[in-house]
Amino acid sequence: MRKFTSLALRLCTAHRSAFSVRTITSTQSKALVSTRDDIEYCRRLVHKHDYETYLSSLFSPRYAREALWGLRALNIELLTIPTHTRTPSAISMRYAFWHNTIMGLYTQPQTQNLPPVARVLHDAIQRSKISRTWLRRLISERQTSTAINTLDDLQKHGERTIACLIHAHLESLDVRNMHADNAARAIGVSSTISHMLRSMPEQLAHGRCDLPHDILAKHNINVQELYKAPKNTPELQNAVYEVATTAYTKLCGVAELHIPNSPRQALPALLVAVPVKMWLERLEHANFDVFDPRLRQTHAVHVMWKLWKARRKGTWLDVSNQQTGN
Repeated sequence: MRKFTSLALRLCTAHRSAFSVRTITSTQSKALVSTRDDIEYCRRLVHKHDYETYLSSLFSPRYAREALWGLRALNIELLTIPTHTRTPSAISMRYAFWHNTIMGLYTQPQTQNLPPVARVLHDAIQRSKISRTWLRRLISERQTSTAINTLDDLQKHGERTIACLIHAHLESLDVRNMHADNAARAIGVSSTISHMLRSMPEQLAHGRCDLPHDILAKHNINVQELYKAPKNTPELQNAVYEVATTAYTKLCGVAELHIPNSPRQALPALLVAVPVKMWLERLEHANFDVFDPRLRQTHAVHVMWKLWKARRKGTWLDVSNQQTGN
């Protein structure tokens, strides 16, 4: 992967000049605390656990890219707390640690003994004035883990998690724009739905199903039977189709309405939608069978090619799908 990553970086270099990079004053520079090892720690974490986001990050200017690695690394740290910590009290303490540490970046000048992720985020906050709202909302939602009873609940969960990361990435690009924010919200929802569908085979194998309860009831899906024998059924296909259609429709709406009205500088933060759209289209080709083994493959070169084309065109809509006037 080192060779591929190097190639990807060279591929992106020609297009980075189109984006303005915030000038760092000497005063700000003295306040920065992260080291190259801290940034590399975050990069490796995202590369390992969120590879397609890592690929899209290569199209961001340097400081925004490093900020994104810190943001996504924080998300990974939060997601892995329940699996790495055994007791409920220890889990609560771990969430409290991250909440206090990240919120402290806004209120306390003390930067000693911070973990690598916090140091990288400290510098992102110093450079770009990233709003604490997005990080506080992300940590709170990850800790709460409320039940997903309806499809609307699932969409709200996406707005409070992945969308917050995209909002913060936009701010690292010095973008504060209504259309870009609306795009971030919709992409966050689509990403959350896509991830839920993508991980469904593994979830069912471990006795868990994150499909909204109203969708399960609507399509008469017996979850206990799926736990005993995880496999594709007509009822499950119909449910997956309904949920996936919601995600895909949002992505198309973003490309048609919000992308043309957003600053071009916002595009690197919104490119994360490209691999999501690609996976949903592969799901359609698999007839909405989430157990199709082809859906577990990641075609990195193809993803990079699509990202590059979307970056060059300024949209991820195919030319054949775009509306043209007479």
